[in-house]
Amino acid sequence: MKKLAIIYGAAQNGIQKKAIETLTHYLLDYTVEYPTCIEAGQPIDTSLFHQYIYIGTRENNPAFAELSNHPTAPEGYVITVKNDTVYIEGTDDAGVLYGCVDFYAKYITKAEYGHKSQPYWGNPFENDFVLPDFELASSPSITKRGLWTWGHVIYDYRRYIDNMVKLKMNTVIIWNDFVPVNIQEIIEYAHNSHVEVILGYSWGWSQKCDASDMNALEILTEEILAQYERDFAHLDIDGIYFQSFTETTHKTIGGVLIAEAVTGLVNRTAARLLEKHPGLELQFGLHATSVNDKLEYIRKTDSRVRIVWEDCGAFPFGYRPIDFADKYDETVELVRNIATLRGDEERFGVVTKSFTTLWWGKYFEHQRGSYFMGVSSDAMKDNRIVRKHKEWKYLQSQWMCECDKAYNMIREMKEATKGDFYCTALVEDGMFEEEIMYHVALYGEMLWNTDGDLKQMMSEVSLRDDVTFA
Repeated sequence: MKKLAIIYGAAQNGIQKKAIETLTHYLLDYTVEYPTCIEAGQPIDTSLFHQYIYIGTRENNPAFAELSNHPTAPEGYVITVKNDTVYIEGTDDAGVLYGCVDFYAKYITKAEYGHKSQPYWGNPFENDFVLPDFELASSPSITKRGLWTWGHVIYDYRRYIDNMVKLKMNTVIIWNDFVPVNIQEIIEYAHNSHVEVILGYSWGWSQKCDASDMNALEILTEEILAQYERDFAHLDIDGIYFQSFTETTHKTIGGVLIAEAVTGLVNRTAARLLEKHPGLELQFGLHATSVNDKLEYIRKTDSRVRIVWEDCGAFPFGYRPIDFADKYDETVELVRNIATLRGDEERFGVVTKSFTTLWWGKYFEHQRGSYFMGVSSDAMKDNRIVRKHKEWKYLQSQWMCECDKAYNMIREMKEATKGDFYCTALVEDGMFEEEIMYHVALYGEMLWNTDGDLKQMMSEVSLRDDVTFA
């Protein structure tokens, strides 16, 4: 078995340290001992090693100077395999991390099946195997790629975030009834994994709210502002996500148009909040079902507020891929309209669905107080995996038939916004921290590369050992 050396550029940097850990994690499936990690510029006893993997940026690892192709786009990388030596160069820290992920996902997984000594599979790091020359330059099509979830159904926050990294996702929106006691630890772990943390709380969602009573709405604004100062202002978060009273198929509330009332509430509250906290990322979680024919009001939403649309119609916005199947073309048209609703000032985002969700009513209960998030026992997680597989299997079967529609929808949104938008998926209470289900991994690839061949993408994802079929 080959003895491997990882020559790294910046181990003390949190994200590049994560890159080394991630690469080591993957390589240990093929080697009998840990790869030796050596900082670039330190002396190397070449008699000890059979193979070298260089990782880092051009600024911190001189090995990349001899290469002709270098990454330039944010979060981008170039993987070069030449003369049995591997070079993983990132434009930035995130590019290094994602290059390490895709060295496994797009190279090792294929190299395994080019092994001559076995009919199908062999270890590409055995002594008699020479890694085939290879080069791949890649960068993300969509700027912000991630997940949306309630916090108290994250049962292991470290592994949840680690699995996001494996899918090259960089944003998580976490909704809580109460802010977790250990939220700052979670934020720090996420930031060291190049994952932004957006925390969600109610601006009238699931609360008794008389939208026709201006005095009641003013009181609500004061409560929202007070909660931000009490629960969030001191945290190192990357933004706030909120929902109000739009999660309904009705167009009015208390005799007034929901679209008009909610825009007024959001604009008044956002103006007050941004006056004290300028530059705060504010995301307005807006359910299209109550406002889709009243967009002239939504267009007036403060341009500093990002609108994150939900429930826009057919797949991938329904809870199941078969929901509103006859409305797909109509959904495409709506998405084109809302993506460009506010012109050059547009701040656009979506929450897609058709993954696992909370079972409201029978199994779901609101969290009744502050808690430690993501610290569940192994026994509890093992039990829950078994319970969730039926749900995953059902959704997976539909994704296999309809995934081209999801890919097309992502492409439509990318074309309308040039890729500069938030695209998150509702993946909650599905034991994502324990198992990366196939169609979640496929979705992650769709967000990374909107110009790819879907069949090739499906094949590459299916070869990964860290991806599970229900």
